[in-house]
Amino acid sequence: MVECIMDIYSFPAAKFMTKKVITEKVTSTFQSVCKAMYYNDVGSVVIMNWKTESIEPVGIITERDVVKLAGLIDNFNLQEPIRSFMSYPLVTGTPAMALSKVMDIMAKKNIRRLPIIDKVKGRKKLVGIITEKDIVNAIVKTHRKR
Repeated sequence: MVECIMDIYSFPAAKFMTKKVITEKVTSTFQSVCKAMYYNDVGSVVIMNWKTESIEPVGIITERDVVKLAGLIDNFNLQEPIRSFMSYPLVTGTPAMALSKVMDIMAKKNIRRLPIIDKVKGRKKLVGIITEKDIVNAIVKTHRKR
């Protein structure tokens, strides 16, 4: 029983990650990012920087960030650019990273979502995101198979 669950911790993050990641530009407003979260029913949006030759993930805004800002800032301007509020530098993992390493990073950094980045031709490419929910679902599915 324990052996079956233990095996999943060595599997790569790519096996468990969500491939559809909702993104917004670094120049997007706080309100547009919140709308993206609401309409896509997600708890986070990865913020992308459009450079001349590439598009790279640079930050993240989460439900926790939104609640914190709403609670701390009086007369908050919803049209403020998200770059002022996003969490950065972005903590990321790789598709080949073992699930156990993903969990270690998330625990040490006190985060609930880890964007998964792959290097393509020397550039960072967002290929997925792994969340606490993804990890719990993986454990539950593995547990049911035994």
